[in-house]
Amino acid sequence: MSASGVRNRIFEADRMPTPIDVTYEQTFSGTTRRIYQLLAEMGTSQDAIWPFASQPFMRSSGPLTPGVTEEWHLGIHAILDEAENEQRIVWRIDNEGIVGTHGFFLEAQGRRVVLRHRTTATLDDAQGRLFWRRLEDAQERAITGLFDKLARVLKR
Repeated sequence: MSASGVRNRIFEADRMPTPIDVTYEQTFSGTTRRIYQLLAEMGTSQDAIWPFASQPFMRSSGPLTPGVTEEWHLGIHAILDEAENEQRIVWRIDNEGIVGTHGFFLEAQGRRVVLRHRTTATLDDAQGRLFWRRLEDAQERAITGLFDKLARVLKR
């Protein structure tokens, strides 16, 4: 096989969509109402759980309104896709090369609440895959830190 044949296959692979589905999960003592409230306040002056002041989570002011509320963190820009009180907050990712969502999902289990953060997306080009490679570790640290801080806040 010639070098140009190898190069063509590599470039074709760069154009292949790459699906991602990443979930972080932790069980908390608390109510879905309180946890949802804390999640909804992220990025506002009431934010008590975002773990990294030097890498802020920001969102547009006002109530969570699908199609209107925007958020920015770790290089991600997203628009609120869905907000169902005490159940879920889902953001539609608005970065080039990525088509998908990330969000928080709450599930009551007796006196405890399972909180999941899930990212489901398709990385549609080399730019999307490079963006995810830069973001993946920071996202894991942020969600782990957020879950740790949420547990501390709920103990108060």
